[in-house]
This record gives sequence, C-alpha cells and structure tokens, in this order.
Amino acid sequence: MRAAATLAALCQFAAASVLVFGPSVEGRGPDVQDVGDLADRPILAIRILGLSRVDEVLVRNQLRTAVGDPYDAATVRGDVRRLDRLGEFKFVTAEAELAADGSVVVIFSLVEQVLIAEVQVVGNKLISDQDLLQVVALRRGLPLDNFLISSAKREIEALYRRRGHYLVNVLVDESELEETGILLLRVIEGPRVKVRAIEFVGVEAFDPKRLRAQIDTHVALPLVRRGELDEEVLIGDVAALDRFYRDRGYLDVRVDRRIDLSPDNKEAKITFLLAEGRPYTLRAVQARRMVDRGPLRVFAPEQIAAMLDIKTGDVYSRDKLRKSLKVIRDAYGHLGYLDVRVSPSELRTGAEPQVDLLLSIDEGRQYKVGLVRLKGNFLTRDKVIRRHLRGVRPGRPFDAPELERATERIRRTRLFNEVRLTVQDPDPAAPEYRDVLVEVKEANTGSVNFGLAVGSDAGVFGEFSIVQRNFDIADLPESLDEWIRGRAFRGGGQQFSMVVRPGNEFFQYSVSITEPNIFETNNALRVGGNFRQRQFDRYDEQRVSLSTSLSRRLGEIWNFGVSSRFEQVELSDIDSFAPTAVFDSAGPDSLASVGLSLTRTSVTTLVRPGRGSRLELAINQQTGLLGGDFDFTTTSVEYTVFLTLDEDFLGRRSILKLNSRVGYIINGEDAPIYQRLYLGGRSFRGFEFRQVSPKGIRADDGLPSEDPVGGEWLLFAGAQYEFPLFAETITGVFFVDSGTVTNNPGFDDYRVSIGGGIRLYIPQLGPIPMAFDFAVPVRKEDDDETQLFSFTAELPFD
Repeated sequence: MRAAATLAALCQFAAASVLVFGPSVEGRGPDVQDVGDLADRPILAIRILGLSRVDEVLVRNQLRTAVGDPYDAATVRGDVRRLDRLGEFKFVTAEAELAADGSVVVIFSLVEQVLIAEVQVVGNKLISDQDLLQVVALRRGLPLDNFLISSAKREIEALYRRRGHYLVNVLVDESELEETGILLLRVIEGPRVKVRAIEFVGVEAFDPKRLRAQIDTHVALPLVRRGELDEEVLIGDVAALDRFYRDRGYLDVRVDRRIDLSPDNKEAKITFLLAEGRPYTLRAVQARRMVDRGPLRVFAPEQIAAMLDIKTGDVYSRDKLRKSLKVIRDAYGHLGYLDVRVSPSELRTGAEPQVDLLLSIDEGRQYKVGLVRLKGNFLTRDKVIRRHLRGVRPGRPFDAPELERATERIRRTRLFNEVRLTVQDPDPAAPEYRDVLVEVKEANTGSVNFGLAVGSDAGVFGEFSIVQRNFDIADLPESLDEWIRGRAFRGGGQQFSMVVRPGNEFFQYSVSITEPNIFETNNALRVGGNFRQRQFDRYDEQRVSLSTSLSRRLGEIWNFGVSSRFEQVELSDIDSFAPTAVFDSAGPDSLASVGLSLTRTSVTTLVRPGRGSRLELAINQQTGLLGGDFDFTTTSVEYTVFLTLDEDFLGRRSILKLNSRVGYIINGEDAPIYQRLYLGGRSFRGFEFRQVSPKGIRADDGLPSEDPVGGEWLLFAGAQYEFPLFAETITGVFFVDSGTVTNNPGFDDYRVSIGGGIRLYIPQLGPIPMAFDFAVPVRKEDDDETQLFSFTAELPFD
C-alpha cells in the first residue's frame, strides 16, 4: 500500500510539472497552467518543433529563454509573443517538461503560416487591377497576415468610396486561399451614390445656410459637382458641426447623421440630427499655478483675465478660448518663459447655463538666448540669415513670438525651401541660457524664363529674363568650373534681374540689382538701367534711363523711400497731323528727378488678397539743377482696400476691391507730353488706351484733335467685386470705373463705365491671372474713343 501511494504521488507530480503556453487571446497574454514546481530549475534544452520553411536561426534569435538559465514562465510567455509577432506562424505554443535529473526542457511547437501564391482582384470595373494592387501591402511569397488582409480590404473600399461608391464591399475567397494559396479579393462595387439632398433637423439657433458652409458634403449638381457620398467626409462633417456649436457656447450640443438611400441605391439624402442645448456664458475666471495650486509669480489673476479675448458675461466660445490661451502663452513668451503650459478647466455652476473658467498655469522658468547657430546654408552667407533674427540675440531674454516672426521673415526671402528655428535644451553649466538652432534648406534661387504675353494696351510681346534672388556681386568666380556650376555670384541675398521684352508695339531691355540691407542696415538700395521703345498712334517714343532708390522699412507695414532718376527721351516718326504738343516735346530731352515715397501696406499676400489695404504717397521733382531740361513736380496718392464679403464651404472667397487714385502736376505747363497724366485701357476699362485725357490741337491745320495729350490733374475711383465660378481656377468680376483727367483740379469731364469679366488662375502660368473684361461707358465725352473689350494674358515658360 505504501509503494502504491508513492507511485500515485509521483504520477501526479509528473503531470503537474508540464506547462503549456499558447498564443495570446484578445491581448491577455499566453494561457499558462501555473504549477509552481518548475520555477528556478535549470533549463536543460530548448527544442523547436514544426519548422520546414522558416530558418531555425531566425526563431532562436527571438528567444530570451536560454539553456542553463533558471526557468521563468514570464520569459517563455514573452518568447511566444515575439514568435507570434513575426507573422510567420499560424500557431505558437510552448511546453515545459521536467527531465529525469530535475532540470527543465522547453519545447516550442510551431505551425507555419501559409505563403501567398498570388494576389488577385476580381469584380472591379471602375478601377484597374494595377491601381487596386498598389494599396495592397501583401505580395506573392509573403506569409499570410490577417491584419494586412483587413487593411487591404479597407484601403480598396476607401478608394471606391472616394469615387462615390458608398456601398462597395470587398470579400476574401477563403476556399481559394485554403486550396491554392491565392489571395483572391472579390470586389462588389455597388452603384455610385450621389447626394441629392441635405437636411438639418433640430436646428433653431442658426440658419441652415450657415451650417451648410461648415460641411464638406454637398449636393450633386450636373457638370459642376459630383456630390458623391463619402462616409469619412460625413464623419468630418459631424465633427465640424460639433465644433461650430461649441465655438458659440453650445457645450451640450449633440450631432449625428442619418443616411437614407433611394430604392435603387443610387441617390442619398443626408440628415444631420442636432440637439443644440443652451448657450453657456462665462461667469468667472480663476488662475493659479498648476503644480501646487498656489498664486502665480509672473502675472496676477486679474492680469490673466484682462488678457483674455473672452470676458465674463460673454458667450462661452471655445474658439475665443483657444485664442485667449495663445495670448497668455505669448505674454509669457515675450518675457522669456518658453515652457509655459496653460490648462483650462470648465466648471459648470448650478442649473443656469454658466461656466467658471479655471486656468492652471505652469509658468516654468525664464530663459535668455545662448548661442545662435546656423545649419544648412552652404551658399548663403550667415549675415543674410542673421539680419532677420533681430529679436534673437545672444544674452537677451527670449521672446517666443519673435521666434515665429523671425522664421516668417526668413521664409519670405524665398531663398530657402525649408526654415526651422529650434530652441535647444538648457546647458547644465548655464541653465538660464538656451541655444537656438536655425536650420535652412537652400532653394534654387536662379531662373531663366521666357514666355509670351498679349494685351489690349501693349499688343503682343515676348519675354526673356534671367533672375537670381540670392545674388552676390562681390562673389567673383575663382575658376571656370565654379562659374559653370553656378557657385559664383551667389549667397549675398541680393536680387539681380535682366529682362528683354521684344514686341510688335514696344521693345524693352532692363537690368537691375537690389541690396536689401545695404551696409547691414535696414536700408535697401536698388540700381537699375532701362531702355524702352514704344509705338503710339501718332509717334514713337524712345527712353534710356538710369535710376537709384534707397528705402527703409519702418516697422512691419510702413516703408519710406528716396529715389533719383536720369532719362534721355526722344520722339520720332511723328505724323504730320499729330498734336502740336507732340512736336513741342520731340526732344531729345534730358530729365532729372528726385522723389520721396511713403507706403503703408497691411496686405499679407500680393496674389488674391482677401483683406488689408495699401496706401502710397509719392512726390517727384523734375529739376534742371541736376541737368534736366524741365522743372515741375508730380504728386500722387493711391489707396486700395480689400474686403472679403463672403466665403463658401470650400473656402473660396468673394472679394470687394476698392481703389482710388489722385495725381497732380505742379507747374504742369512745363511738363512734356510723355510725362503727363492719362487714363484708359486697363487703367480705365471701357475707354481706349490713354483716351481719358484732354485732347490736343492738330499741327497741320490748327483744328481740335481727337488725340490725347495728357493732363495735369487725375482722379480715379473704382470698385471691383470678384467671386468664384469654378473651383479655384475661374472667377467672375463686376466692376465700376470712374474718373477724369483734366488740367485743373475738379470733377470736370467725369467719366463712368460699368462691366464684367472673368479671371483665369492657372498655376502653371504663374500667380497673375488672365483677365478678360467687357465694359460699357455710361458717362463719357463726345471725343472719347471707347473700347468694349480689354484683356491681358501671359504665357510663361521656365
């Protein structure tokens, strides 16, 4: 009996001394039968079972379990997980057996994954096999991977949904996969679903038109919009509507959407379901330190509250809150607190729709600028970059917003494709200082361009130009190879331009060089030369000029300039019946002038600005003291403002442009005909080029002429409304032009024209649009020559 009991105990011990590990289930880790009798016993051997295709070395390299180490169940579990993640096996199990000498043998049993024999798609008609297989990560010869198969199905379905096939479904032929190893993706395309109606339910606070502007789903319109149903876009629309309401204080808003399909599944009605709730207002603002909830050190809570865009009693707008948080971070950043963190908390109070705003602020510490290092400017001189780091100087307190402004200033030079300013970690030896790393990637700043242009004012002309925006006149080539590779005359931040424009009505050659920071000051120097020949109706004009200008930027929006100009002008091929003023100005004459200009501009972009204004005041004195043949003064004031009146759900803006201009020549009777004031053509649509002007007296018979001779007083006022027609490419315009040119200030001979046109914005042809306008004068003078159609079009080729 004693022997039998002993044998039974040994059998129970042996059975309890085998541990089995399997693959993880729903992320819980391998199942383990813990008996506790094998722990810390030495590992005698590790066996790998089931391999035929996979190299055993690859398997053993994944194992942390090693012969001779104490047995550890957790380590074996980790080995199973690593082998499973290889993707080479269907199943991975591990067993631990007790050997006769009391050690442990670990056995890994593996079932290898099937290799894919081929990947094929069937059932697709709209999209080719090649396009579909590009989004499938699985390829012939790779192990089967259920995750990648699911990913491939999602990618193919997303590709179809972007084309309007909302009901697309992709299935895997499991029997084909099992029998032949071919991964067969069967596509059920379904019909193309178009949105025919969009409805908002539960809306009371806002006009549905405003809500339509927030979403990207839109109704199909023939030849204009396909209006395809896209589930991902709908998800974004729900988020956009939620954000719209919360930005206006509706913190309890709930948004959902419902899709109703037509019986043939080709059309859909989208219904956005909203529960608006009540708008919340801000009751109070509190501010405290984030860590210990103590009082702030830098700003008092009252100062923090005063900074906010949102005030007590205002509707609690999340949009205003975001802007307010930025104001607080900028206020700290101005003082050198770079690591400030502001965390807002909303505390709802009582039954009333009110919110207390609690701002927890981690102020961090104040830092000063350490070393400023530049990286990536292989050709551009350091000084060209450092001149834009005006507020980032070693030893000064940091100004975080200035870092952003400096980045933008460097980017606006257009000398670099990439610009990044990074504040480095503090130096343990000097913890109050942090270095700044300026990383740039130089752009190709040189170009050779040629093109063709045509316009109603200047006829047809070609253009050939050589432009270098990073020129350096002092960087002479040291070898022929340096010249050929474009390494000479580069890196100084200067701008060089040489342009030749031959045409049927005029010829021009010009060359100029600009130093934007002469002698490392904020002054810009420009020197240029120009030769121009122009054919007018009754004579030809030839000009040779040399000009210089010195300008200085005053802050961010003002610019002051001083200029000088020397010209030689001659009129030739004069018709016998041309006005007497033409013969009087035939020359050749010399002109010498000095001028002053003051410009204020808040327009941030020169291409399609949506807001801002530009004011320019100029005065030029033609004087004989510098060698000129004339003495008179030209003054001008021009003001232009841009206003965005509407913006649709695609972000396309409708813009109103208001433009006014006043010019006056003091002692204008001494001004030659080619220096006087004119309007017409593109400068006053509806009238021929230069036709808005006093008319002259014929030289042959002394009778009044219909040819313009220019005036001493110019007044122009115009309005133009530009609105989108098709995508970002075609816009329409309506305009009103009005003004006069006379010899005396006033409103005599005032003209008015109205019209419309289109603008073609083609990125490949540059930022300037092709303009085609029709205009009809509604008020004119009897001797004015009108022009119904005017246009400009440029076709550049780089």
